[in-house]
Amino acid sequence: MECIKVLYDYLDTFLNFLYPRNIYCILCNVPIDRHEGYSICLDCKGKLRFIEEKACKKCGKPLDELYIIDKCPECVHSLYFYTRAISCIEYDDLSKKVIYDLKYHKKRYISYHIAEMICDRLIECNIYDFDVIIPVPLHKARERERTFNQAGIISKYIGKMTKTYVDNRNLIRVKNTITQNKLTREERRENLEGAFEVLDKAKVKSKNILLIDDVFTTGLTANQCSRVLAENGAVNVYIATLATGRNVY
Repeated sequence: MECIKVLYDYLDTFLNFLYPRNIYCILCNVPIDRHEGYSICLDCKGKLRFIEEKACKKCGKPLDELYIIDKCPECVHSLYFYTRAISCIEYDDLSKKVIYDLKYHKKRYISYHIAEMICDRLIECNIYDFDVIIPVPLHKARERERTFNQAGIISKYIGKMTKTYVDNRNLIRVKNTITQNKLTREERRENLEGAFEVLDKAKVKSKNILLIDDVFTTGLTANQCSRVLAENGAVNVYIATLATGRNVY
């Protein structure tokens, strides 16, 4: 597995040389100006629903402009183990294409631009005080099948951009959970119970951790990871993802 990861690091470097960034829009593939942010054309950028000021201060999901308090009803009535979650854009058919192209069409170069968006969002939300970056892990069997962990690649670039250590070995998924998208909330919770472990408590204890994933849906995966990290001594766990949906209220 380690040899494969090294090979893909070399492949990423080669592809970056062969296909320079900011040449084509990663969504519609039209030529773009080299200075266009995130390698997304102005037309596609206007269609993406970027999350700005009006968002839940706990889970990061967007809130309606007329909503008065700063937490969504779900977060008001629930207990979570993470300190705060933030996301860049709302999850819809357009943002789903970015994620699917990375995960299932193996367009690994997209991870660089996702990392750019997450880094800008971290600055907007004044989240700077993290000591280590940890990607949400895949089970070994799932990672072998996919050949890479998209959260791991995104984390690698965020680490370079923020000059922060990335630890992709300490938090592991010990339970090969079934795909969550067709499960109820309670089924998802049961599916994730006991799914994650920390190998070396000393690397987590007294740390502020930035946990990275691609999508924040129910937040149960991120919360279960946060629970394990908190139980092993983490002070704060911040969640950062590309996309999230809206809570119904």
